[in-house]
Amino acid sequence: MTRQKITLADFAKTPALKSHSQRSKAVARALDEKADALPYAKTFNSFEFEDFLSQLTPKRFELLRLASKGRRSISDLATAAHRDQSAVSRDVAKLSKLGLVRIEVVTNQGHGQKKIVMPVATTISINASIAAL
Repeated sequence: MTRQKITLADFAKTPALKSHSQRSKAVARALDEKADALPYAKTFNSFEFEDFLSQLTPKRFELLRLASKGRRSISDLATAAHRDQSAVSRDVAKLSKLGLVRIEVVTNQGHGQKKIVMPVATTISINASIAAL
């Protein structure tokens, strides 16, 4: 049995995989070059980090976790989280402002439009350095 070699060209066939592979390639290059900052990473100062953590409430984190399971509408997220749709909509807007989710407006056949929520990243990593006084 011969194994087929997978190349970057194989990822170019699917738009989502193409985007992911391009971003991964950019991060790998930055790591190889020992860059000061990685592409697609966000760095906070201590005050911004405190604000970020205060806004990432347990309910918003739960919505982020639910959204990571696939493309879901705000209505779907509200049902899965057992929450009011308007509250979920406000929390999703806040997650979008924090840069954690992307919202895509799509046509809802016969019912206008709906918002699809997609996480921007699959992980949140925190690397904190506390300087001695």
